[in-house]
Amino acid sequence: MTPLTKTIKGNTFDEVFTEVAHTESLGLRNPEQLRLFHLDVLNNKFSSSELQKLLMRNIGRYVFSRAKLEKFRIDDNIDIISSQALRILQKSGGADLKGTGSELGEMLVYAFLEEKLQAPKLMSRVELANDAMQYGSGCDSIHLLEVDGTDAVPCYQLVFGASDIVGDMKDAIDCVFESILRIGQSEANEIQMVENTVLSRLFEADEIERITKILIPSPGKKSTCDTAFGVFLGYTLGLDPSSYSAVEFRKVLTQKMERDIQEHAAYIAKKIRDNHLDTHSFYFYILPFNDAETEKKEIMGNVLKGDVGL
Repeated sequence: MTPLTKTIKGNTFDEVFTEVAHTESLGLRNPEQLRLFHLDVLNNKFSSSELQKLLMRNIGRYVFSRAKLEKFRIDDNIDIISSQALRILQKSGGADLKGTGSELGEMLVYAFLEEKLQAPKLMSRVELANDAMQYGSGCDSIHLLEVDGTDAVPCYQLVFGASDIVGDMKDAIDCVFESILRIGQSEANEIQMVENTVLSRLFEADEIERITKILIPSPGKKSTCDTAFGVFLGYTLGLDPSSYSAVEFRKVLTQKMERDIQEHAAYIAKKIRDNHLDTHSFYFYILPFNDAETEKKEIMGNVLKGDVGL
């Protein structure tokens, strides 16, 4: 039995993100993903309007634990979930303050790991920044993934989320690996934080029992749980929209994205090997923007104001 269900309302996810196929891989022994997506294109530019709506629809699911959401339902307060979630994010420090939960990459790594990896969240960045503040977690989110095992021994991964959005893809990779290394150096503390915080405060009793059997060793235990990394990267595409017709731009943007991943897949794999992380699984989700530095602030600014045109 799967220990958790997803929290994200992802029924419109594939209407927001278009996946671009490619042939690159990281060459890891363990399960991996290296996936490219782009937003809808309008007049030779990426449009973020549907992305903002997706984020807004899921704001409460991102901010609150399952136990807190259930309490809203029991108290007949479902209608105020979104407003309360926005209030928490607004208090955390603005639309682009890394480490608070109100930064775009932090929300998108949660969304992609839940929807595309099918790894339900244990804690989002905003929960880590509030409910587990004393542990100083370096993760942008923490998820639980069921992977192929055997009939006798089910296998799971505790997936640590990391994200970065900057103009140059190589810079984004370098920055996110700084976060990954910090997480790796404190991996034992991250696991202990999950055991101490998640299981005592954030879940219902039946969920706690199921997660405990996976995460905490016990005599006769019949499951294994490794650690993995889930990564969201955002960068600036770098095409001049005025140089192409509408048809040409849609064709050229996918070609440019394919070239970008061809140029950087080996670099990502080398970073993994050089930092002795190749015994872990890595799951990468990469999204270009028109201007990554500007748009990451604008998008979350609109979400935090509730100004998304729902």
